[in-house]
Amino acid sequence: MTLSKIVTASGFVLAVGLAGCSSGHDSGMQHHMANANYMSSGTYMHDSEVGQVMTTPEGRTVYTFDKDTAGTSNCYGGCAEEWMPVTAASDAQPFGKMSIVERSDGTRQWAYDGKPLYLYDDDSMPGDAEGDGSGGVWHVVK
Repeated sequence: MTLSKIVTASGFVLAVGLAGCSSGHDSGMQHHMANANYMSSGTYMHDSEVGQVMTTPEGRTVYTFDKDTAGTSNCYGGCAEEWMPVTAASDAQPFGKMSIVERSDGTRQWAYDGKPLYLYDDDSMPGDAEGDGSGGVWHVVK
């Protein structure tokens, strides 16, 4: 593992730990994705009520939005309060199928296969996937 990946992974671990301490709509933009080791190892897939899905280290289910385009988020305002973007730290680096897209406010958001990633506000427990299929446009990452 290169020094830059180790430094990036360390930053992700800290960010994920801090994100786990927040709750509610005010902190929605503060959710960070897992560290590089966690994501690249393939252990980001966990059992949920809808089968194997991508999660954060804390077990929060990760979603994509059909109205996004490759590399571009289209979820802002009230949408982003209910569907919190999974943000990336300023020093985060893309790896594998994980990339980073820039939101219109300058926030960096994790994407998988070019699709921006989100957490659903109504998922209250690890493994919850209450948002899967919501409005016909929200889907868990399988």
